[in-house]
Amino acid sequence: MWKKGINFVFVGLILCGLLLGLARTVFFPKKINYYENRYANRAALPTPGTYADGTFQDQLEAALGDQTPFAERFKARYNDLSSKLTKALLKPVLESGRYYRIGDVQLFSDYLTYHTRDLQVLRPTLEERAANYNAIFAAHPDIEFFVCYIEKDTDINFETGERVYADDLLFSMLNLPENRMLKYEIPDFAAFSEYFYRTDHHWNYLGSYRAYRELLPLLGCTDTPLEPTATETLGEFSGSKAAGTGLDIFSEPFTVYRFAYPEMTVTRNGEPAGDYGRQDAVPGELALSYGAFYGGDDGEIIFDTGRTDRGNLLVIGESYDNAILKLLASHFGRTYSVDLRYYRNYMGSDFSLSDYLRRNNITKVLLIGNVDYYISPDFALEN
Repeated sequence: MWKKGINFVFVGLILCGLLLGLARTVFFPKKINYYENRYANRAALPTPGTYADGTFQDQLEAALGDQTPFAERFKARYNDLSSKLTKALLKPVLESGRYYRIGDVQLFSDYLTYHTRDLQVLRPTLEERAANYNAIFAAHPDIEFFVCYIEKDTDINFETGERVYADDLLFSMLNLPENRMLKYEIPDFAAFSEYFYRTDHHWNYLGSYRAYRELLPLLGCTDTPLEPTATETLGEFSGSKAAGTGLDIFSEPFTVYRFAYPEMTVTRNGEPAGDYGRQDAVPGELALSYGAFYGGDDGEIIFDTGRTDRGNLLVIGESYDNAILKLLASHFGRTYSVDLRYYRNYMGSDFSLSDYLRRNNITKVLLIGNVDYYISPDFALEN
């Protein structure tokens, strides 16, 4: 009798939870799933079509998963325990001071990293890019060109401490004054772990802000750098290295700086835009990613502060510059950002540097990227 009573109470609690979840799903659905930092699934009313093809049932199941009381707490607890168990099993690897290969990435400590490059393999391509750039510099002697090379995990072997020095090789071949070339240096794992995400291939908020502060004097800007007005963690995320390899058990806080940017208008791929990225986002408002917060890879972005005394800057880069574009734009009249991978697709024509410089009265050009930027044919400029 006692056992039947316990079973009855247990079943009753389960049914009560399901009924509460169903009632909340139908009458009082919450808008945000704060744990996964996304809009919560909500059920729509069934129609003969959605019921017949199973769409309604799938929506209802997803909605119940989000709307059932304590669902987020249980999911968070489960994922936390699962992650701790996995990391406990990997503890000998994490503490070994050696790489552990997982698919296309390597685990070093608790960071997902890419494989170190070979300088001799890189040399022919870097020589071609240097020749390409030198021809451009010679063709436009009235334009100030600047080159920034971003070191990252591919530029150093964390096991041995050996560095690739691809940036030194590239810089030695460029016909530019030394004060127009910047090495964003990552000399060891301590620096990498401070300035880069654990699960994503980009620099984190500390890394991008450091780059901004180092780039200002390179570009001849004597302004005081913008200072963060606040530091905030928007939630947990699994970056590109984790998501792209199925290692979503690895996650990390998505922490950002807030800035009081000066007023500026934004044009995105030829059309007016309210902003670039969502740096005003609050916790629970975005599906967190580097691109969602800082801005994605577009063909062309134009930032206009309306100042006529600062000159116009052209940034030709890749996704690393997304996090610093608005910061740099704060110090110029107009700042143009071009990603050569997507320019033709978004703008409907090939990119001509000569025409672009003339048409937009560009005074300074910043070429910025990591090793992949300097060896990819997508980023070569026309001679």
